[in-house]
Amino acid sequence: MVETQVVIDNKPLQTDKHVILDGRKRFVPMRAALEQMGWKVDWKPDLITISKQTTDLLTALNLYLEDESMIRIINSTAYVEMYRLGEISDSEVKWDDASNTIVISSDVEDEEDEEEAERPELTDEESIKANYGKYEGSPTLDALSNIYSELEQEGYNAWNVLRFYPDYHHSGYFGTPLDVITFGRTGGDGDHYGFLTDFGAVTNLEEAPIVLVTPMNFDQPAVIVAENIREFLRIALIDSSMFYMEYANEEDYLKQRSEDMEGYVETDEERENRLIVRERLEKELKLPEISDPYTYSAQVRAERDAGILVPTEDLLGVTNVNPLDAGRKHETIELDEYIGLKELKAFLSNATYASKLALIRNYYFHLETYVYHEKGIEEAIVKEMKDLGLQDEWVRMNANRYVD
Repeated sequence: MVETQVVIDNKPLQTDKHVILDGRKRFVPMRAALEQMGWKVDWKPDLITISKQTTDLLTALNLYLEDESMIRIINSTAYVEMYRLGEISDSEVKWDDASNTIVISSDVEDEEDEEEAERPELTDEESIKANYGKYEGSPTLDALSNIYSELEQEGYNAWNVLRFYPDYHHSGYFGTPLDVITFGRTGGDGDHYGFLTDFGAVTNLEEAPIVLVTPMNFDQPAVIVAENIREFLRIALIDSSMFYMEYANEEDYLKQRSEDMEGYVETDEERENRLIVRERLEKELKLPEISDPYTYSAQVRAERDAGILVPTEDLLGVTNVNPLDAGRKHETIELDEYIGLKELKAFLSNATYASKLALIRNYYFHLETYVYHEKGIEEAIVKEMKDLGLQDEWVRMNANRYVD
């Protein structure tokens, strides 16, 4: 393996210590690097103080080791992760993959922050177009929306029964997977329902799996709740808590439901509203029968898990079967802020279709939180999305950047 070099202001780092590798992270001998850049380093137990005197300014910084995950002490020598070194020394740090060299420039002029141009709010037409993309729509959703309007004009409230409002607009939430088309909102905490297209594999939204998206659940923002919209509506009529509650088993579900209903007395007005809404939905939509909502919901999620070819960090996984993947092994790549462009491109050049989709899911899952140290990472992934024909997904991602 070629040894990693360090160059500071066009001069090799003067030290007999070597760069230490930890996965994708590269740790530089801290004192040697800082002193070569003109910093003074004082080290006390659990505290490193660095300072630099210029003509008219003294800059000092205390680094408490218990708070510094990017500083390692090895054989009484402090090593600092290369990009963290840049942060604490106000220097520019770059990785030159061709020469296996960390390039540090200590004399960097402060750049004025450029204010990002504020994009206009999406119009209703633009929002709906971004949401649906190539899909024409769902006849069931259209019929449901009409029923809501008719019932409202008659003085009844379908939300009190189904617990969501039909909606055709783009979600606007980063927690919504790129391949989800929003169709209903609960009215609380941004929670909404959508058609999961599995990156366009679904040809008819009537057959698309239904997900509940909970933007505030950062670990698993979207979960499968039904096989299709008609079965989703049947479960919503029976017990919509199946969509958002977690139960240990069926016994736990029945117990909690019994406890929730204990002491509740339905008013005559509520009962009339419920019966009218149910009657109208049954008559107009002719929903399928589901006798056991708990077993149904458990089976839907189990079948999704069983069909996952490549797992993803949002736990939705990728189920897309592509003929070109036949006989090939699906590989994954860890996507973190330290990923290198050369490594990423090498992966994409050999990855299966399903593996590429998994990478795209993971990329979007971290879109708001990751800042990649190496330039070109996001551009390479977006290019791959377009090469794969994921235009709808790119448009939805881009639409989230519009100002609400």
